[in-house]
Amino acid sequence: MSTARGPRDALVTGMGFCLPGPDGMTATTQQFWDVIAGGKSFLKQDDGCYFGNVSIVEKDIQEKLPEIPERYLEKYSDLHFYGLLALLEACADAGFDWRAGDLTDAALLVARNGSADLVLDSYLPVLLADTERTTPQQARALLFRNVLNAVLSDVEATQAGLLRTTGPSYTLSCGCASSSVLLGNAARMIVAGEADIVLVTGADYWRYDRLRQYAALEERSVTSLEPQTATLVDEPMRPYDERAAGLNYGNGAVTMIVESREHAERRGRGGYGRIFGQSTSRNAQSNLAIDGKGTAAVRAARLCMEGRVTPDEIDYVNGGATGDRAFNAMEAEIISTLFGERSAGLPVTVQEGCFGHSGAPLGNIGVAATLLMMNHGQVAPTANCEIPAALCTFDPVPGHRTAPLRIERALSLNYTIGSVASAILLGGADA
Repeated sequence: MSTARGPRDALVTGMGFCLPGPDGMTATTQQFWDVIAGGKSFLKQDDGCYFGNVSIVEKDIQEKLPEIPERYLEKYSDLHFYGLLALLEACADAGFDWRAGDLTDAALLVARNGSADLVLDSYLPVLLADTERTTPQQARALLFRNVLNAVLSDVEATQAGLLRTTGPSYTLSCGCASSSVLLGNAARMIVAGEADIVLVTGADYWRYDRLRQYAALEERSVTSLEPQTATLVDEPMRPYDERAAGLNYGNGAVTMIVESREHAERRGRGGYGRIFGQSTSRNAQSNLAIDGKGTAAVRAARLCMEGRVTPDEIDYVNGGATGDRAFNAMEAEIISTLFGERSAGLPVTVQEGCFGHSGAPLGNIGVAATLLMMNHGQVAPTANCEIPAALCTFDPVPGHRTAPLRIERALSLNYTIGSVASAILLGGADA
């Protein structure tokens, strides 16, 4: 891929969300922008726990999707609903009528982080069922739920079934970089002429009533001075803040629609921006230790920029830090290595303080946020960052107000435990 303008440019033409927000959900592009532009946080629950929850009302699903029989809907999990709702919003945003078959030939790619909660909740009842006393109806329900919930391709299957797509379709899991990697795959498919429309969804789910157990085990595991990740339950995550102590988890899904310029213009649509390139890298480590120097992310970013732009042409970076001290320190190393003395004035922000650490959707969230900042000429602040940490080698834009900035080229970074890192180079739709 190059930066020269052409008919096979990969444009983002639609976005849809199912994330924590006001009245239980952030759904539309405008709602998403309002949240991130104000640095709003939707993590504190009624019981005092900090967790990004998305409220699902099954009646609303039935009204929006009368095509799906009720006997199927009752076997769907919240994760399937997240994926379907984000998909519907993205289709409406891009102007696609999926009921009329507009997306029959589209490629459908889904990112999953592989949370064990749904697998456990669906697989254990099958193993523990009394096969002598279970009725045929009960047995079918147990098996159906297991097939839907115990495989990573669950969201892909429900979305593809709704759209009746015949194009390429698969699920990818590489931790928190999953949807970022898939956006790169989507752009390559567009440029190569393999597809004109690619839908990319990131979706994940955790049960927050189990997070205290997880957090307690994490605390128990700390026996040395090595950098540790930390799950927070009783306090908010604070990315890039001096008080940063860990992360809050969050649920949800985000769908992005990537389309060839030629196809978009033929139907009279513009785009939010263009994906110039994406690269994935990994630090050569033998275990799941954190890549403290950010070697893989630096390599991915340089590969992504090579032959397209120089570091001096990057106006903004959407970060991948979580509010965890170890990742904050790693990101400080990444930015200073990539941008040198210039990094001190470079805005680097992240939206996890708004919605929580949601796993697979994070790449989509970062790209959506970056493109909207580009369109608004404003940098959204880092939610819950009030006192920038001394280790920050960049400007985390603390507080609750946007900062004016013309953004022509930007990087969006994602990385995960195991040292897998992804970088995406973004520009305006008309670039």
